[in-house]
Amino acid sequence: MKFKKDNKKSNAKIQVKPVVEKDIIEEYFYMLPVEVTVRELGEAIHCVPEDTKEIWIELDLMEIVMAADSLIFENMMDTFTEAGDQEFLNAKGVKVAYAVSYNTKDKAEVKKVLEELHRVFGGFMASDTED
Repeated sequence: MKFKKDNKKSNAKIQVKPVVEKDIIEEYFYMLPVEVTVRELGEAIHCVPEDTKEIWIELDLMEIVMAADSLIFENMMDTFTEAGDQEFLNAKGVKVAYAVSYNTKDKAEVKKVLEELHRVFGGFMASDTED
């Protein structure tokens, strides 16, 4: 059996699907060497419009509305109850720790906020691990 070669060009069009960036939430701890309230954090941030910041004093929580999602700061000092946690905090001179969560789509904006806070208060970012 012989096959005939079809010399006709295909009119089929290849559809290319756009790359869709997934929503990924990153979570870290902002460890500070000084006692800082959530209100003071908010007051130190000038790289985002004031109307994008919302502070809940009674919850010790701040939300900053970004392009894709919100950047959240929440005081987590009362969750560090284990001896190992306390040893780490004392060794690093941490006076207050805030959980920080954000959508990776907002990474560039978040970086500006964190750099601004670091210039004012110092401190460092840390991540939670199993150990």
